[in-house]
Amino acid sequence: MYYILYGFIYVISLLPFKVLYAIADMLYILLYRVLGYRKEVVHNNLIISFPEKTAEDIQEITKKYYRNLCDSIVETIKLLSITKEELDCRIKCNWEMFDLMTQQNRNGQGYMSHQFNWEWGTVICNWKAPRRFTGLYMPLTNKAFDKLYLKIRGRSGTRLIKVQDMQKEMASVQQDQSLWGFIADQNPSDPKRVSWNDFLNRKTAFFKGPEFVARRYNNLVFFGEIIKIKRGYYEIKLKLAFENPRDTNEGDITEAYVRHLEDSIKRQPENWVWSHRRWKHIYPTQQKLK
Repeated sequence: MYYILYGFIYVISLLPFKVLYAIADMLYILLYRVLGYRKEVVHNNLIISFPEKTAEDIQEITKKYYRNLCDSIVETIKLLSITKEELDCRIKCNWEMFDLMTQQNRNGQGYMSHQFNWEWGTVICNWKAPRRFTGLYMPLTNKAFDKLYLKIRGRSGTRLIKVQDMQKEMASVQQDQSLWGFIADQNPSDPKRVSWNDFLNRKTAFFKGPEFVARRYNNLVFFGEIIKIKRGYYEIKLKLAFENPRDTNEGDITEAYVRHLEDSIKRQPENWVWSHRRWKHIYPTQQKLK
């Protein structure tokens, strides 16, 4: 099944961007206008996150979001065959921020989020960073698709570790010259072992793991923001968030990331994934009120 899927997707990836974006336009009509894919989830997430916006504003963000979602689908497919040179032309970044790892002979970790197109960022980062990019991933239920995504995300040599195996693997990763990569706005599977932070007008569960790694090994901590410039072109803005995580109090790094993420989403709300059930877990005191 995997090889049939891979062959089919690879052939599609060879199509020029002009054709791929025509496919994305058709996907937009199908997902948004015909099927209404998770429209209620998107709508509810937006109106709670932006109570100050009008119904017309929410509708405009929703439409732009679905267009970006469909673009990201074909762009992810394109990763199977896109050249390093073409990807480098389409996604810009102040990669020199990572030179601090070389200058100080230290490992680092980058906090990213589900901003389009994070899949492109995952692949190009290993080509650009002076340390091997090590990303965590949540396995997909479908084994064929899971293997395909690993192929796509690992094509530049990125090391991929299951979220469940992070504690088991982190000591060996730290022994290498590594740059951890965290898509740190994932919805944690276990709500009993999370950090609860105010985020977009409600208490939200965030993973504690990235901060634990940073403070334990004193890795340089970078925050990243992905900005969509135009169709098929992005910019990643990196900044050094914490140079000495061991000097921080527990929770400081996570809170700083949450504030960074919230500010970034407000600047370009249509560029963040609103269709996932990010707020599936309810803050314990709110559960008691029900």
